[in-house]
Amino acid sequence: MSNAPAQAISINEAIARLAELRRYIEAIQTQIDQVTAEIEEIRASTNALSELRKEHVSELFMPADSRGHIMIKVTPVTKERVLTHLGMEYFAELDLEKAMEVLSLKEKELRDVIKRLQEELDRVVTMYKQLQSAVNAAIAQAQARAQKTG
Repeated sequence: MSNAPAQAISINEAIARLAELRRYIEAIQTQIDQVTAEIEEIRASTNALSELRKEHVSELFMPADSRGHIMIKVTPVTKERVLTHLGMEYFAELDLEKAMEVLSLKEKELRDVIKRLQEELDRVVTMYKQLQSAVNAAIAQAQARAQKTG
């Protein structure tokens, strides 16, 4: 706990701050969802490499888009090396083991990002709940005073 004196703000300012915190919470949750989706994509790539490594594959159907509306038939299939996204706009042709290592590293980095985002989310939700409790208490006090004078 900080020894700094608490700063008094009006109920309207506190309600506005609650709205700001709510938007920030939603933004963090959106980021977590996006990173989680990226992890799922990496897992799908890892699974595809695992299947490619263990099975005899003479042809492959590659989606032309993320929804698979169009599939492109690829023959022959080169199982020894794959084009791997390294980050930003960089790709490298790597053997399957090295490509798996790259994917594993990416997944670990993304899990670390989610951990940091979750910590920030927990911190902000705590602030939100504390401020919400203070606003509710102030409103209850104001209502009680209004009933006494009314």
